Amino acid sequence: MHTSPLAQPGTGDAGGMNVYIDRSLRALLKRYPQLSVEVFTLDTACNGAPTTERVSDRAIVHSLYLPEAACASKENLPKFVPAFAQAIRESAVRQPDIVHAHYWLSGLAALEYAPDLPLVQTMHTTAAAKNARLAPGEKPEPQIRLEGEQRLIHTVSALVVNTRFEAQQIRDLYAADPGRLKVITPGVETGIFTPRAGETATNAGSATSAHLVFAGRPQPLKGPHLLVEALALLPQDLEVTLDIIGQSHTNYEDQLLERSQQLGLTHRVRLLPSQKPRELAASFRAADIVACPSSSETFGLVALEAQACGTPVLATKADGLLTAVQDGVTGHLVEPRTPEAWASAIEKLVRSPEERRRLGAAGSARAAHLRWDDTADRLFELYSQLLHSTYSI
Repeated sequence: MHTSPLAQPGTGDAGGMNVYIDRSLRALLKRYPQLSVEVFTLDTACNGAPTTERVSDRAIVHSLYLPEAACASKENLPKFVPAFAQAIRESAVRQPDIVHAHYWLSGLAALEYAPDLPLVQTMHTTAAAKNARLAPGEKPEPQIRLEGEQRLIHTVSALVVNTRFEAQQIRDLYAADPGRLKVITPGVETGIFTPRAGETATNAGSATSAHLVFAGRPQPLKGPHLLVEALALLPQDLEVTLDIIGQSHTNYEDQLLERSQQLGLTHRVRLLPSQKPRELAASFRAADIVACPSSSETFGLVALEAQACGTPVLATKADGLLTAVQDGVTGHLVEPRTPEAWASAIEKLVRSPEERRRLGAAGSARAAHLRWDDTADRLFELYSQLLHSTYSI
């Protein structure tokens, strides 16, 4: 409900979930000609209008518009769940055989829309996991979300998670039934995110200079402010620059720029708009290090895409990043999540160009085996099992 799968990742509320839905859907359609899909999302623009976009001859994306939800913030969306479900009933071209919901709001709408159909749910993130890793000053997720997720987890036919760690986390935090949990790992589009001959890291071979890249929605949860603070702590003999790629449509970027000025880093920190996949892949290949300082990630597709490009990754030692990055093999995991720890990790990798080369090579080799086609196969297998079983919901 809160973002369209067609939205540009790295802008507003669009991120890894958008990539997941888009890539898995396209892989499913390519591999299974018997499959047809209708996707429903909510347009909350102040002057929006309902639209329908056909992404293939077997897939339609309906962007529904509710006048009462115009200009609604993400925090106010729960009260529009019943109206969104009713709009789906009125707009659907045909009755589905199965429903796959992404994010908790869409899951609740799916329960309203089709309570008697098999429902597959992918959370992408959970309130309990985010609240467990709140940094000082970060706002906790509301109780209504915790209760909504609890209801979903104990109602859906199957709950798709990205990693075994996420499966255990949901069991621990929500007392989920292990029989409903299905681990299906995301893939990477290796036709785009891959090393390219003639494209090398900006400071390959240097032990004193490096170019860092952060890509994603700039917000406290994702942690680019930690990188700004970390740069200020580096020894003076190191020349490290940082590109922050993405737009939040809030004043968070202004805060980053203001802090960069206060720390004397204006010439080292750049804020760039979100990028299309091929442009982003080129940015990853030009980076000496890609940084993922999130407090919580169910997987961390940016980390995987960067590795696929042959670039070493530094990531917080938390949640799905424990799986996305193989510590000491394709990158390094950083703890605690403080500017001091990040400064130390950055310095060590900057001073070790051979280590960067080794990690990058291992990362691209690993990513080659993580394909969206495999994700699609696992999803279709799950759909088929639910349609031909007597699973009780």
